[in-house]
Amino acid sequence: MPNVTAEELTTICLNVFQKLNVSPSEAEIVTRSMVDANCVGHDSHGVIHLSKYVRELKDGLIQPNAPTETIHESASIAILDGNWGFGPVIATRAVELAIQKARLTDISSVAVSRCNEVGRLGGYACITAENEMIALLMANDHGGGTCVAPHGGSEGRLSTNPIACAVPIEGQDPIVLDMSTSVVASGKIRVKQHRNETLPQGWLINTDGKSTTDAEDFYSEPPAALLPFGGIAAHKGFGLSVIVDILSGALTGAGCSHSDDARVGNGLFVIVINVASFRGFPGFSAEIERFIEYLKSAKRAAGIDKIQMPGERGWDEQRKRERDGIPIDAETWQQIQALL
Repeated sequence: MPNVTAEELTTICLNVFQKLNVSPSEAEIVTRSMVDANCVGHDSHGVIHLSKYVRELKDGLIQPNAPTETIHESASIAILDGNWGFGPVIATRAVELAIQKARLTDISSVAVSRCNEVGRLGGYACITAENEMIALLMANDHGGGTCVAPHGGSEGRLSTNPIACAVPIEGQDPIVLDMSTSVVASGKIRVKQHRNETLPQGWLINTDGKSTTDAEDFYSEPPAALLPFGGIAAHKGFGLSVIVDILSGALTGAGCSHSDDARVGNGLFVIVINVASFRGFPGFSAEIERFIEYLKSAKRAAGIDKIQMPGERGWDEQRKRERDGIPIDAETWQQIQALL
């Protein structure tokens, strides 16, 4: 398993996109989305997707330089049509627009349809944190990608329906919640498959409702299904997934989950809250710091070195990978080399 630097990965991705005549500006945004995901340990959303981007470009599923059209707009909201351009490009535009609107109207929301896969949601949430705003983002698979079983079911009816939130803190890394409403993101199964690793119990069930730890079952016919997060309380993960699907699908016009044969993309819903509209940022930040200190002061369970806030593991992993390099599994590295 090779270890490479973020700079090396960036150069590789940009060179691949250049061969396909992708504009430098779009290539930079898409590359940053992937490499940043690898940097914080979200390998399921990193350069493992490069070969998929190449394939979808060649198949005409991704439309480079597609305009992001405004279907409807008011001072505080916008409904956008991505025209099936690069997901990270469309998502970046949506978040930047939401930030602009929140400066003027305190809270804004942007809904997006006809958008290819955007990658790691947490990365976009961090853009708002850099602007001293709070972001809440959620996405479905545009009606497709139904690989998650509803609570009590044994076949896919939902996509992984992720949700992300970033909270800024003055002079510190933001708090970042970035999670699928399934027990794991589907990309983590692909990572396990590439590494020839057995899946943990509780990730997948087959169509008979029995647990399976074989990643290949997820890609077979009929496919195994991911479970909603929550274990014995999986009804909570299922409930949250339903709400994410409604906001990302019904409200955006992308459509709620309905078929595994539907074109997979992302319906995306963004909410941005301008902290300064509610109170001064220094006072807000000081209260978050006090809150964190109180949480971390709890007596630790056996074997636990420290209590970590949401996103803290990712920031620690980023510093580690900046020092030691980013590990890329052999299968993904072979796929990347074939593109060069």
